[in-house]
Amino acid sequence: MKKADFVNPFELPGQWYKANFHTHTTTSDSTKCLANTVRDYRKAGYDVLVISDHLKTNPIRKHSSKDMLVISGMELHPQVPGRDDLFHMVAINVPRSFKSGQGMDAQKAINAVNKVGGAVILAHPFWCGLEYADFSHLKGLAGVEIWNTICDVAAGRGTSENEWAYMLDRGMTLPCVGVDDTHGGPTDIFGGWTWLKMKSPTTANVLKAIRSGACYASTGPVIKDFRIEKGKLKLKCTGVKTINFKAGPGAGHRKNAPDGKTITSYTIDAPTGWPFVRAVVTDKNGKQAWTQPIFLK
Repeated sequence: MKKADFVNPFELPGQWYKANFHTHTTTSDSTKCLANTVRDYRKAGYDVLVISDHLKTNPIRKHSSKDMLVISGMELHPQVPGRDDLFHMVAINVPRSFKSGQGMDAQKAINAVNKVGGAVILAHPFWCGLEYADFSHLKGLAGVEIWNTICDVAAGRGTSENEWAYMLDRGMTLPCVGVDDTHGGPTDIFGGWTWLKMKSPTTANVLKAIRSGACYASTGPVIKDFRIEKGKLKLKCTGVKTINFKAGPGAGHRKNAPDGKTITSYTIDAPTGWPFVRAVVTDKNGKQAWTQPIFLK
């Protein structure tokens, strides 16, 4: 997407809605059925849930309710060019009839999802061992997973912040999202999510929020505000140990809490010369939250 397409969700009207975009059931390789998976996320207070089984869709219509929107999805596995490896991509809002084969061309897969009104998120690139050169040619992606719970639980490779940073540094401007990628285990659920800023929880609004960056990813901390106002860059959040403002290579500012204390805000003069600025906050337990970038030029 283009820099101009990004919005700052903290400046938008609406409410914050909690979402998980990467969810498996017994339709593919989870140990938990669709009904129980939906039940658990509803009880946990989620507002939006995408069911994304490997190469298969689910009959989700009867599972949506006033208190949680359930969206049909699918995890795709296109071929990584020049390698024996496969991409992992989450397709959001694909019809029940959507068909997709193993090892297809990645760009054709993205185009097919976009054609039916869906959106594609690049899943856990660090866990997959992907380098920027492996995905830099792809067009039409809607976002990238910066956090994936099961990748952290199973392999200690849950965070793809470096891969996202390479994208931004090189002009591949995609929003980041946080997900569970749950497979039914007790430790791979409710570990990471995405907060969406929307007027109401509809499928159209969810897709718009992802594509425009009207969201932020978290594993715990809540970001209350992040903006540039009257020449100042400001962030407010729940109590954390560190607040990092990050830009391109070698550029950024960091505020640390005093020993035994937490901090809830950080304000600096608005940066000049930076291409963009984004924020990462980390609490005393190592839980993090990531904003989208604000582009400065």
